[in-house]
Amino acid sequence: MYAPSYLAELRAACTRHDVLLIADEVFTGYGRTGPMWACEHAGIAPDLLCLGKTFAGGMLPMAATLISESLADGFRGGRARAFLHGHSFCGNPLGAAVARAALAVMRDEDVLGQVRRKSERLRAAVFGAATRLGDRAVRPRALGMVAALDLVADAVPGGSSSGYLGAAGWRAYDAALARGAYLRPLGDTVYLAPPLTISDDDLDELCQVFVAAVTAAQEGKP
Repeated sequence: MYAPSYLAELRAACTRHDVLLIADEVFTGYGRTGPMWACEHAGIAPDLLCLGKTFAGGMLPMAATLISESLADGFRGGRARAFLHGHSFCGNPLGAAVARAALAVMRDEDVLGQVRRKSERLRAAVFGAATRLGDRAVRPRALGMVAALDLVADAVPGGSSSGYLGAAGWRAYDAALARGAYLRPLGDTVYLAPPLTISDDDLDELCQVFVAAVTAAQEGKP
């Protein structure tokens, strides 16, 4: 995670040097970080916006690439300027129907409002675990419905620090699985990214398991 000001400066630099800014929001789009698009945190618009995953509720392989009006103008006119590209799944009617239904759920169930309301639970869990572990955990961070914590790998005997290739997170994975939850680690990093529509009870249980699992992992307990 980085400050929105970084993205704003990047947008300005791309504009100044006539370079396209491409935002990959396959993971961050559709409310994951709070607003509909993570770019909104910086108040900018990219030249190309890549979307997927939540676009079709995770049910079908559906994606889209949105482009700015000025970029689209480059392909308007005769055949020599046409964008002659496609693939096997272009315009899939079933995927499009599911994507429309997912957008309707976003609107009708106020999913963005749910994210704003629930996000503090994730933040509290990650920062609470960091406080509890002291120097055995670093860099707690949270934004919308995604939060992460880096475990200090050498906090237990036999540990080693290798970042995303480390094993500390896998100890938390085992501890969480024993408690009935799946926490996917990225090496020494353990993160939470639950469904945006997760119930309050399930979210509270997930956060409790997260704190218990990372604590057990760093204390060398099962």
